[in-house]
Amino acid sequence: MENKYLCPKCRALLNVRENIVFSAENSKKQRGLFLLNANLGNYQMLHDPEFKYEAGDRLDFYCPVCNNSLGIPKINKDLAEILMIDNTGEEFEIVFSEIAGKRLTMKIRDNTVVESFGDDSGEFQNYWGERPRY
Repeated sequence: MENKYLCPKCRALLNVRENIVFSAENSKKQRGLFLLNANLGNYQMLHDPEFKYEAGDRLDFYCPVCNNSLGIPKINKDLAEILMIDNTGEEFEIVFSEIAGKRLTMKIRDNTVVESFGDDSGEFQNYWGERPRY
């Protein structure tokens, strides 16, 4: 069994083959579908070429099924979260940056970072070391 990615609100399955499917909105309020590679630490993405953004822009991610925001502003306004169930059935929170070009993904279980990915992953190390409160 491969990893399953779920919306934390409605628990809809978000992955199709090797991609996680999101609805996204850029700073100009343009919306579109956005596909991120399902392998943690692989930052390949697909979207319609007419969906415009630049490095450093904030992209708001939403569940494409229930349309709820995946942002977690109580923790940080620039982070979003989905759930992952791995091949052993264990559930993790996957936290990632909503800032275009920022490579930051954290795999969290019981409020502890289990694994982090990306060149920018150290940016939240102190915060997560203090055990985040949900």
